Order: sequence, then C-alpha cells, then structure tokens
Amino acid sequence: MRAATRLVASLLAALLAAPAAAGDLTGVWKGKFKCTLQDGQGKQKMSSRMVTSPEAGLSTLEVTHPDGPDTQALQIRIDNVLFAGFVLPVGPAVQGGVGAIVDCDPNQDPGVGYGELRTFRWRVTPGDVSGGISYRGMLVDDDAVIGTCRGSWRRISRADPGVSYCR
Repeated sequence: MRAATRLVASLLAALLAAPAAAGDLTGVWKGKFKCTLQDGQGKQKMSSRMVTSPEAGLSTLEVTHPDGPDTQALQIRIDNVLFAGFVLPVGPAVQGGVGAIVDCDPNQDPGVGYGELRTFRWRVTPGDVSGGISYRGMLVDDDAVIGTCRGSWRRISRADPGVSYCR
C-alpha cells in the first residue's frame, strides 16, 4: 500500500505542475456506496446504509479545491475520512473528467482503518449545482483485509465546505 501511496503522490505532484483548467467540483455531494471486504475468515459487506450521520443511510462527500476553483488539487472528506487527490478534464469543455484520491491516514479512518485508493469520473454543469461523481476503489489493511468499493454522489451545494489540508 505504501508503494501505491507514493505512486499517487508522485503522479499528483507531476500533474499539479500542468497548467490546465480542471473543472470545479467544490461543494457538498450526497450519495451511496457499497464495498466487499475479504479476510482469512470470509467476506463482509459494507454500504452507505451503515452511515448514521449527518444523514442516516446517505454518504456525504465534501470537496475543496485548495488552490482555487478550476484547479487540479482536491481535498475531500467522505463521511469524516480525509482524502487528497486531483482531477483531470477530459476533452475541450471543462464539464467532465477523471481523477484519483488516496486516504490521508489509514490509521485515523474512524470506520475501518484501511488504506484506500479510488479513481473516479466526474461531470458538472458550469455555473450550476448539478453534477455527479462515480468511483471505484480498492482498500488494503496490512496483509489482513482486501476489498473493493464503488459508489456515486450528486452535488447538492456549491458552497466550499472548507475541507482541511492533509497532504
């Protein structure tokens, strides 16, 4: 997992040097996810149905662009777990693209403590609240648990939630 974290960090540093408008994902998003985890004892399922706050059964994703709107760097909080990453635009219009995030500190994940790496697709309507993010990810817990996750969110607010910087 440490090698994957280093790889994402080096990719992030290289991509942040590129001067491209990346689209504005700033805001609060609501959605759902599901994960399948496996250890030596068998499989376990997790989902957004296990989320109890701030809204039972719904996952909350909060996005801040620390370098300003339309920049590539992201700070993200998903159900109180901090992530850092970047976005890339796809095509000439900055209305959609791809990105990647990695959790900031797997040991401080209040839910499960796994190291996570997620890739995602995004689409927004410039100047409007509408937008969507869908992701796939993998998680690892020091040779004890592996898992895969997928989920999607819809933006409900464009207000900057002020996600703290972690990388």
